[in-house]
Amino acid sequence: MYIDVIFRNKSKMTNRLYSYHSNEEVEVGMRVIVPFGKSNINKLALVVRVNENPNQDIDYKEIISVVDLNPIVTQESIDIAFFMIDKYLSDYSSAFQTILPPGNFEELKEYFVANDKLNNVDEDLYNILKTKKEYSEIKEISDISHKKLMEYVKFGLLKMDLVYDQKISPKLLKYVKLIDNNPVISKRANAQQKIVDMLKKESNILYSELLAKTNTTSSVVKALEEKKVVKIYFKEVDRIVVDDTKSYHKISLNSQQENAYNSILENQFNLLHGVTGSGKTEVYLHLVEKMLNEGKDSIVLVPEISLTPQTIERFEGRFPGKVAIIHSKLNINEKFEQFRKMYNGEYKIVVGARSAVFSPFKNLGLIIIDEEHETSYVSEKNPKYNAIDISRFRAEYNNAKLLLGSATPGVEEYNNALKGQYNLIEMNKRANNTTPVDCTIVDMRKELETGNMRMFSKVLLNKIQENLNNKKQTILFLNKRGHTSFISCRRCGYVLKCDSCDVSMTYHKTKNRLICHMCGRTALKPKVCPNCGSKFIKEFGAGTQKLEEETRELFPDARIVRMDRDTTNTKKDYEKIYDMMNNQEIDILIGTQMLSKGFDFPNVTLVGVMAADISLNLGDYKSNEKTFQLITQVAGRAGRAEYEGDVIIQTYKPDNFAITSAALHDYKMFYEKEIKLRKSFNYPPFYRILNINISSRNRNVAMKKINEVSNYVAALIRRYKLSTTLINGPHPSPIERINNMYRFDLYYKFPNGDDKIIEIIKKVLINNEYNINLEGITLKITLDPQSYF
Repeated sequence: MYIDVIFRNKSKMTNRLYSYHSNEEVEVGMRVIVPFGKSNINKLALVVRVNENPNQDIDYKEIISVVDLNPIVTQESIDIAFFMIDKYLSDYSSAFQTILPPGNFEELKEYFVANDKLNNVDEDLYNILKTKKEYSEIKEISDISHKKLMEYVKFGLLKMDLVYDQKISPKLLKYVKLIDNNPVISKRANAQQKIVDMLKKESNILYSELLAKTNTTSSVVKALEEKKVVKIYFKEVDRIVVDDTKSYHKISLNSQQENAYNSILENQFNLLHGVTGSGKTEVYLHLVEKMLNEGKDSIVLVPEISLTPQTIERFEGRFPGKVAIIHSKLNINEKFEQFRKMYNGEYKIVVGARSAVFSPFKNLGLIIIDEEHETSYVSEKNPKYNAIDISRFRAEYNNAKLLLGSATPGVEEYNNALKGQYNLIEMNKRANNTTPVDCTIVDMRKELETGNMRMFSKVLLNKIQENLNNKKQTILFLNKRGHTSFISCRRCGYVLKCDSCDVSMTYHKTKNRLICHMCGRTALKPKVCPNCGSKFIKEFGAGTQKLEEETRELFPDARIVRMDRDTTNTKKDYEKIYDMMNNQEIDILIGTQMLSKGFDFPNVTLVGVMAADISLNLGDYKSNEKTFQLITQVAGRAGRAEYEGDVIIQTYKPDNFAITSAALHDYKMFYEKEIKLRKSFNYPPFYRILNINISSRNRNVAMKKINEVSNYVAALIRRYKLSTTLINGPHPSPIERINNMYRFDLYYKFPNGDDKIIEIIKKVLINNEYNINLEGITLKITLDPQSYF
């Protein structure tokens, strides 16, 4: 039997498959111990392929032993990893890291101890190894090579033990139970009698609890154990203790929800476009219940687990004891326990962020991606993947159903639905039949003309005061990102844009220049507005802290809380603010896009979008889409119960179609205009984008290397006559230096479906067929990047 294996090693040198021969029966997904390298160091590897026939060009080594009786990962999981390697140009280690059990793939440790015969051959080593020592210890006190040690083992002068420590152990608690119901206890042994009486009431009890309840000592229990009256034993228990959750009873679906539910059951791939408050979550719950009744497993993905407490509560309340919640705060043992329970079928439902898509279910029936438009479903760091792609792969693999849900679907997925790749379902009404909130667009240019220099328009100030008088709650939204400064005129709203790319130019303060991050074009920072000549042109960048200060000045008696990454470092911080809001202990909540997720408070009747222009000027082609989505999502926080809601949208660009479409709650109007722009400028979904980023602590090294790569790729583009492939760069990254690493970018745009450029990049950088020296640099290749920062 011939096998291919991978090592859990991030070295570029081992980023490939290795082949071995095995005389033992072995299956894909098992671990084996193999000799590696010229020194034949023993290493742990994962079997990813089994071949009956040998490759005549390979000189196979024999494996040392098989570690597992059964596979630790499924064939499907192995296939997912290969899918990632092919689709995202991922390295082997990163791809397989996603599907392996947490903490269950540690390196082997080799222990050596001397035979007496060694004293006659190597007295110094004999003295060192009279007692067993691990190889790393030997290296610290001797210069003997590993190869020499293995020779001594071969000739019987040394004995070697391989110790595999997976660093995962079950959580065991000590219990006591009564095994003699009628023991003879001395009248003087009051303490022993207390123990017996307690165990007759509670047949199995924690050791520590027994001592506490009877006010006795361990010596008393041990005495009873010696008399064979009681038995002390250990019991494996769950590491993850689920907090008491209020039950969440099943709610009957309304006709709109019922139609959506039935349509999803009739189709494999679905996109549910439901307005905020339409009751998408209840549809999700009914679908999961259907799968559960059929014995099938369900994966429910949410953008960020800490920001969706209500969703978690509903799933745990509806399906108590059957739901695994995956989040970053779990320790390695807790993660392993959840993996094991999903693998063994003890959990049938998982709710989690993007990594939950790799959950090792063996009978997958349903995958739901809530808020599918969120960029958090895409990992642009190793391991690189898009949870939607992985979900579609798994749905096809298992003949399972895939449901994408959103009030503001991503343009690309909505386009796919219109082309028939998804069954498109519309839910246009709120579940409680409340009317959509009234949205008012305020032109901040006119506020400036009347002398109002504040962050608040007069309309918003009056609405907030009215809300305070009526004991209602207000949300103020300002999505200020730290590195998205742009140049804008406060009189006319003009923003300096690149003529070629239709994206705003970003102000680089250190160079005092404007730079387009798509094509590299530069311009001087103007002193007056090029459009109207106003001197009120400046770098725009007021954040939530500034907003909080001004709000406190204007409303000194209001209870004001700010929620952003600075104030919510932990899940508890978020839950505290969530509870305060739910208990109506906050009058005005100020925050960033965190406010757009998971908030459903009946007393919120006013939302103020402080600066809708911020996301319009991000400097990438998705700025219109992100603006529409953010305004729509945050606006949906108002008027969700019986009270009517108002949304005030402040902007210097009141005629921008993303803003006007959001104010009208008209997704189709937004989509139709945006898709025309995308086609005109060769952006997704019509073209795909590939980014090469090279960084180095030495600026000249990074610049030289990116130019070298650019020249090789350009030559191949000419050779293959790829006239439709567009090249941007090379040029410095938008943030040129991060952590003292100088960064340079190359962008390639190519028609969707024509992947020849990907083959070229594989040839030049993955396979390195031109022997480019990649030492001293960090290379990142990203397909379909979500942003340009």
